[in-house]
Amino acid sequence: MKNRRSGKQMGFSLVEVAVALVILGVIFGATVQVYHSVNESKLRSQTQTEMEKVAKALVGFAEQYYRLPCPDTTQDGVENCGGTAVTGTVPFHTLGLFTSSQASDVIKGHQNILYGVYRGTGEDLTELTEETGDAPGDQNYQTLGDLKQKLMDYLGSSGPGLVSSQPYVTGDQRNTGDEDCSGNRVANGAFILAGAVTDANGDGNDFDGVNEGVTPDGGGSVCFASPTRQSDADYNDLVRLMSFSELLGQLSN
Repeated sequence: MKNRRSGKQMGFSLVEVAVALVILGVIFGATVQVYHSVNESKLRSQTQTEMEKVAKALVGFAEQYYRLPCPDTTQDGVENCGGTAVTGTVPFHTLGLFTSSQASDVIKGHQNILYGVYRGTGEDLTELTEETGDAPGDQNYQTLGDLKQKLMDYLGSSGPGLVSSQPYVTGDQRNTGDEDCSGNRVANGAFILAGAVTDANGDGNDFDGVNEGVTPDGGGSVCFASPTRQSDADYNDLVRLMSFSELLGQLSN
């Protein structure tokens, strides 16, 4: 007797295959989204750590040399004080920071953090000057007290207010107003750091938003995004502003 096949076809129908592919696509998409989210969170944490390390090193430099370093405008890790540039990258060799050749460190390490420092007339924080009237040879001539006095002069009633030629932050699109470098200059900083997490807007520049205008060679904008600006689809940089009062408070007695 011949075996008769059942009326039902063996295997999967086209509808079943299509449903399975849709389900797999949804699972794959969700997995990729989770991966990107976790990876971005990891990079954000690494960048935040590097920026705090740099901020601490800058304060330490100020305590040792009674001034802040100039920006690195040639990307060799050494400060460049010969010109008038107020922005560039972190002078990591000058600060004594270790740099690694590992890819992850090169991309997100302190050597690629943008750095702006206040070099205003009469209150150039990169210059060691006598501010308290001591004569050469005196014990207190050009000491940490002079840097503190310079900071206090800026904070005093005779301070210059916001100076648009010096590094400043703009609004955060919420509490401090619009993100507008020409129409909403919020505050100068003793120094400002900007770190890129990922190229959120996909334009080939790791930095996003107004930070794209701040160039490593010091020839670009002096306007940084606000430290309180929220991340969105086109922006996920981190910004650290140390105010004159915060720096004054962190300097040892």
